[in-house]
Amino acid sequence: MKKYIEFSFYLPFFDLIDDTDEILNLEELMRQLNISFNKMELYNQYLSYGEGPFRAGKGDVFVFFKKDDKDSFILIDLFNDFTDQHNMVKLGVRYEIKYDKQIRNILYNIHSRAEIKSKTKESNDDLLKFEISSEGYPKEIRYGNQKYIKNIYYNMV
Repeated sequence: MKKYIEFSFYLPFFDLIDDTDEILNLEELMRQLNISFNKMELYNQYLSYGEGPFRAGKGDVFVFFKKDDKDSFILIDLFNDFTDQHNMVKLGVRYEIKYDKQIRNILYNIHSRAEIKSKTKESNDDLLKFEISSEGYPKEIRYGNQKYIKNIYYNMV
């Protein structure tokens, strides 16, 4: 039976996608997990939600699975919280524990280079796997009298 480990943290979207070192780390992460997605399409999707205060309460979750192991994936949650002022997104990674050293180093590089970031969450449970379950989507997010529907997409960009 395969064992998995999960990591997640928040960082500014543009640190993840625009920074040259981060792009290289993200590409290496994708290579290690045998996952592919179009970073420019993800970038365009993020920008499609708008800018400034009009962006608050918008954004969806994108999940990219490893080609030969649907229990390994990269999750990028583009939802912009109503109080977010730094374009924070969630990066989640779930992978087989036998790849821990290589992937942990890449995640450490991404996390350490981000200008603003949350603490890293590490788990041997299935928290991220449960989070991406389609049963929980679409999610209705409420903030005061505002609400937004957050969707989840699998291997879509």
